[in-house]
Amino acid sequence: MSSCASLVGDGIENPGNALAMVHAAEMYGAECLFRDTKGLAESESLLQALGERFPCTAGEEIRVAHSRIIAFDNLPGAAEVYSFNPGTCPAILVGNERRGLSHGFRELATDVVQVPMVSRRINCLNVAAASAVALHYLCRVRVGPMARRGNPASRRPELLLVGGGGHVELGSAIRSAAAFGWERAFIDDRQQVWFGCDRVSTSEGRAAARRGRNAIRLVPCPSGSTRGFQWVTVVTRSRSGRPLHKANLARGGRQLVVISDESMDDATAEDWTGLGQDVQFAQLDLPVDDFTYHFRLTATVAMAEVSRQVGRRLPGVRKPGRRAPVYDRALELTAETSGEVLQLEDLLEY
Repeated sequence: MSSCASLVGDGIENPGNALAMVHAAEMYGAECLFRDTKGLAESESLLQALGERFPCTAGEEIRVAHSRIIAFDNLPGAAEVYSFNPGTCPAILVGNERRGLSHGFRELATDVVQVPMVSRRINCLNVAAASAVALHYLCRVRVGPMARRGNPASRRPELLLVGGGGHVELGSAIRSAAAFGWERAFIDDRQQVWFGCDRVSTSEGRAAARRGRNAIRLVPCPSGSTRGFQWVTVVTRSRSGRPLHKANLARGGRQLVVISDESMDDATAEDWTGLGQDVQFAQLDLPVDDFTYHFRLTATVAMAEVSRQVGRRLPGVRKPGRRAPVYDRALELTAETSGEVLQLEDLLEY
């Protein structure tokens, strides 16, 4: 599926997020524009990265250029992104993380769409990561709706995040993991941007969620670790394996989903057999090969697809009593006292 979509940022404040949004659009062959109310056009670093041309737009220009204008925000009555049909060449509006879309842009929209959050405490992704999810499902693949299950937690795989060339990229990926419902993630911190890094990086790297009070446990999993998973699914941007949305990503605690920072290493060239018996690759199936890579973008798209397949609880079905996870008993994983417990309010700036 080709894309002639426009990604439009409304009131984006952080120049780093704005640049990552431009690169997210680049991943899917779309253009990226901004309604600038926060002084983005005055950022020297952003202008330098964009070649001195800041892509501004206004509401009327969007209305003239697009018959379908999709507000991508968790507004009342928003449709689920996974099974939504956007038509051709839509404009996708994303807003300020703290305030959402402005009233004028909400009024401009012909449709309202959201990516379902599993966490009850963190209700939004990093704006650039959310942009990548929107472009993936609205402009690239067509999939069914989010699964509905009596006990979706039993279908959630374990998660391993590998590398992370910077603490902001890794922190945003951790924020996404928490938003999509993971209570624990394994971290192979190859670049030492998370565990044991300098004070500034540690402070910035812990700032990525918003209102959450629940926590996510981060467990160190150094390269070369041996695990006993039955299935290991490695997500890659290269053309290896089945497309992500056709891979089985909901096999429960005996499955490990590995998302590696491929700005550092080619995931398909690495030996993952120490992690489990059956190693398979799942490709993101991107429309372009040459783009500026961000770990937070590819990782969040992958986690969104896992979340779709794992699903949410059927209405009226009570949550089963908590018991010790099968993967802890069977695999003798790292003790619960290791790693760190990260409060979600510490993830806000990611």
